[in-house]
Amino acid sequence: MFGRLKQKVKEKTGRAKATSLPIEVDESMTYFKNLLPRVKDLHKHMSDLTDVYKWQKKANFTAPLENYSRLGDKVNVQPFIEAVNARVAAEADSMKGVQNECEKFKAYYQNECRLHQENIAYLNKTRLDMDSAADKYANTETDANKMRLDTCTKEFEAACTRMRDLAAGIKDLEANHSSWQDTLMKEMKVAFRKG
Repeated sequence: MFGRLKQKVKEKTGRAKATSLPIEVDESMTYFKNLLPRVKDLHKHMSDLTDVYKWQKKANFTAPLENYSRLGDKVNVQPFIEAVNARVAAEADSMKGVQNECEKFKAYYQNECRLHQENIAYLNKTRLDMDSAADKYANTETDANKMRLDTCTKEFEAACTRMRDLAAGIKDLEANHSSWQDTLMKEMKVAFRKG
C-alpha cells in the first residue's frame, strides 16, 4: 500500500514517470469512467417520469367533472369521466413498463457499472504496483525485486486484458441501452394513443 502511495507522490512531483496504458485500454477505461454518470443521469430522468405519474395518480381529475354535474341535471358528464378514467388507466399501464425499464438501468449501474469501476481501480493499482516495483528494481537489482517486478507486470497485463475484454462488449452494451430506451419510448407513446 505504501509503495503505491510513494509511487503516486513521485509521479505527482515529477520524480517518476507513470507507465502509459495501451491506447485501446486507455480508451475503454475512459469510456467506462464516463458510462456510470451517464447511466445514473438516464435513470434519474426516468425516475422523474415515474414521479410525474405518481403525482397524476394522486391528483383527482374527475372531481371537477363531478362537481360540474351536480350543478345541473341537464349536463351528462359521465362520458367525460369515463374518458378521464380510461386515460388514467392507460397511463398506469404504461408507467408500469416505464418503471420496469427504469429498474433495468438501476440494476445495470448498481451491478455492472460497479464491476467496471472495480476493474478500473484494479488496473490503476496494478500499474502503480508495477511502476513501484520497476523503480525498486532499478535502484537495487536483487532476485526478490526482479521476481516482484515480474509478478506485478503479469498482474498489470492481466488487468489490461480485462479492460480489453470489457471494450469488446461496448457495442453490445450500447445496443442494450438503446433497446431499453426504445422500449421506454414505446411505453410512453402507448399512454398517449389510448386516451
